[in-house]
Amino acid sequence: MKIFAKDKKENASESYIKRRLLLVGVLIAIIFVLLALRIYYLMVVEGDYYNRIVLSQRQTSYTSEVIPSRRGDILDSDGNLLATSVKVYNLIIDPKVILSYKDNRYVNATIDALSDVYEYNRWELRDVIESKKDKAYVRYARQLSKEEKDKFESYKEKKNEEYKNLGVNDRVSGIWFEEEYKRFYPNDSLASNVIGFVNNAGESVMGLEEYYDTELSGLNGRKYGYLGDGFELESVQKPAIDGYNIVTTLNSRMQKICEEKLLAWSTGEIGSKSASAIIMNPNNGEIYAMASTNSFNLNEPRDLTGLDEEYVKEVGKENIWFSRWKNLCVQDMYEPGSTAKIVTFSAAIDENLVGADATFDCKGYIELDDGEHKWRIRCNNRNGHGKLSLMETLTKSCNMSMAELGEMLGTNSFVKYQKTFGFGEYTNIDLPNEADTSKYVYNEKNMGRTDLATNSFGQNFNCTMVQLAAAFSSAINGGKYYEPHLVKRIENASGTYIKQIVKPVLRKTISESTSKYLRESLFETVETGTGKFAQIRNRNIGGKTGTAEKLPREDKNYLVSFIGFDDKDNPSLVCYVVVDQPNLEGEEQASATFATTIFHDIMKEVLEGNA
Repeated sequence: MKIFAKDKKENASESYIKRRLLLVGVLIAIIFVLLALRIYYLMVVEGDYYNRIVLSQRQTSYTSEVIPSRRGDILDSDGNLLATSVKVYNLIIDPKVILSYKDNRYVNATIDALSDVYEYNRWELRDVIESKKDKAYVRYARQLSKEEKDKFESYKEKKNEEYKNLGVNDRVSGIWFEEEYKRFYPNDSLASNVIGFVNNAGESVMGLEEYYDTELSGLNGRKYGYLGDGFELESVQKPAIDGYNIVTTLNSRMQKICEEKLLAWSTGEIGSKSASAIIMNPNNGEIYAMASTNSFNLNEPRDLTGLDEEYVKEVGKENIWFSRWKNLCVQDMYEPGSTAKIVTFSAAIDENLVGADATFDCKGYIELDDGEHKWRIRCNNRNGHGKLSLMETLTKSCNMSMAELGEMLGTNSFVKYQKTFGFGEYTNIDLPNEADTSKYVYNEKNMGRTDLATNSFGQNFNCTMVQLAAAFSSAINGGKYYEPHLVKRIENASGTYIKQIVKPVLRKTISESTSKYLRESLFETVETGTGKFAQIRNRNIGGKTGTAEKLPREDKNYLVSFIGFDDKDNPSLVCYVVVDQPNLEGEEQASATFATTIFHDIMKEVLEGNA
């Protein structure tokens, strides 16, 4: 009986274990079924979704890669480079890649490489990598040269081979180079105020760089990836479109001569606040040279090395920069003085108010009465010039005779000719920020007798150098007014013309016969009159001096000038020199000889080179 009870108890225990095992088996089977269903769901139902996530993650490394366009070149009229773009490289650090292994196999090797090649600070590099560990793009250095880039890549290849041969896991990795272009000016400061520059942000600043920015800029390309219908990753590249080249009218030789002669003046015994010069072709408006004493290095436009720190602090860096960058020939306004007498002189002849046999009597002053005030206006010769022929009124630069001619013309005719010669209006030269002189020139309604008299000999109104150069060119070329300009054509990178720039005659200013008589008179001004210092041996130079008292008059500061041409019979070059406030006291400044001598030195060398 006892044996039977024991067997019964053992049978019950075995039955219980079997039920438990069966239950566990059923549970495991259910789990496997559920897992199978889930895997089926993920692979079949949502497989496309996860496929896209994986592929899109692979795609991000190059989806937005920019292919930089090359900015077009600026060349002089002979094809010499004035501005160009050279390829440079930005050093990019990818912390994600560098830190991708727990054993830091890339970290030390990469830091060592950057430090050895470029002498970068190791601790700074480590800090950048660790602090930006979630980043895949960190621009660490900009505008490295090809030589600097190649030096690193050569080091990397050699070092990684060494690591491999040693059987270690260290590698230089996570560093790559991004291409871009840097603007470079081969001649440093040559024509700096004309060319302008491109800053580190890629923005054009002043000059031709700014005015022709659209033509020069080009269009960046792009390399990117996308998912095809079968979820394969495909690459597409849209190439960059390079900017156009602009060929200027500038002659580098003439530009250098102007800059050298102006520098010699400014660093010489006297010097001045500033001095500027323009050389242009009177027969088509092309500017061959445009220079001033406030030039700067285009490759380092913000460099103030050599200036007193206290001065920089007092004046301010930006004010100094803008003062240096300013193109005085286009942006400065001033009273021209006697160089503007050509307008009064030629207008009176063109209106048949006087002939070559006309005579004048200068007693040193005139008195005018406007109904409220009486004015005594003095001639530049206080004792008077006495009896003068028409030509002598110009050769001796008699203010009183010009005032008399202005009176003959009358307000309406004088204002008409002044406007026809371009005063008070933009020349529309292809440079930015041309000064607006419209508010500084009288019109028929507000010009009184005294205003007419003073305007007749070049005072009491404002102009710019480029305005007067264009007006003078018209006066001596037969009366054809051309728009002054600095670019003659636009072409693509292969040299194919995109646009030829030829400026037509805008208007007629005076007759051919008046222009011829004016040239003869200006030739006599140099031969026997106020412009003797402009004479060049075996050359028929003509020209006109100018002296203007600056405002406020009581300060007794002067701007002196000379404008002339190379040949009285067939002028092909006009040169205009302005000297603002010579470094002398009071009326000692008032000598146009300073500007005339600079003109002589410039033209003598220019013409010797043209022979």
